[in-house]
Amino acid sequence: MNLACLILAASLGRAQAPAVSTGAFSEPDRLYFHRHQGRNLEDSISLLGGMDQGDAAVLWRLGRGLLRLGERRPAKADKLAEYTRAEGLLKKAVELAPSDPQAHYWYGISMGRRGQVRGVLRSLFLVKPLRREMRAVLELDPKSGAAHHVLGEMLMELPAIAGGSRKEGVRELEKAAELEPDYSPHFTALAEAYLAVGEKAKAEAALKHIFDIKIPADPGEYDDNVKAARELLEKLGG
Repeated sequence: MNLACLILAASLGRAQAPAVSTGAFSEPDRLYFHRHQGRNLEDSISLLGGMDQGDAAVLWRLGRGLLRLGERRPAKADKLAEYTRAEGLLKKAVELAPSDPQAHYWYGISMGRRGQVRGVLRSLFLVKPLRREMRAVLELDPKSGAAHHVLGEMLMELPAIAGGSRKEGVRELEKAAELEPDYSPHFTALAEAYLAVGEKAKAEAALKHIFDIKIPADPGEYDDNVKAARELLEKLGG
């Protein structure tokens, strides 16, 4: 897996929103977290598009939705268009609310997505700014498993000469799983990291944890993670 793919593997990280939203964002967030059903994602984006575009909380949610929409676009040019649009909104969100960890998180992910589409060599140039945004998230929210997840994936995939370290990568992913035990993507990533360092038993345990999650932090990710966990466990004979 290369750096571009690790951004995809992180599934854009955690949504970093409360499990239950209140007020104006209740419906857009509900639709987003159930984006695997019907046109919920498009409806969420539409609702946010009608809100105050000078509000950072609106902008990072809108950027988040556009990133997900870009994932679904089959054509490379269409993906890049969605990611670029999202990045512009998320940059503005950071400027409007520099103390909002969610704005920093999604801004970093948007840069990674753009790098993913443009190719590995260009995406490698995004390591520094992506790391910067994830560290900003952790300074503002030390309990963000999402930021630890992205940093962990980076450390696992980068060569040592570029600052990579599988040992430290595993540690970051373990921290992500510890902080957010109900977020299933942490455990698929952690399992792959354990396998990379020869820890098969730990990998199997991480995968089996996914089946024990009663209330997924992000229902939109859960079914795919369950499927991936089953397939990998079958390959491992677990």
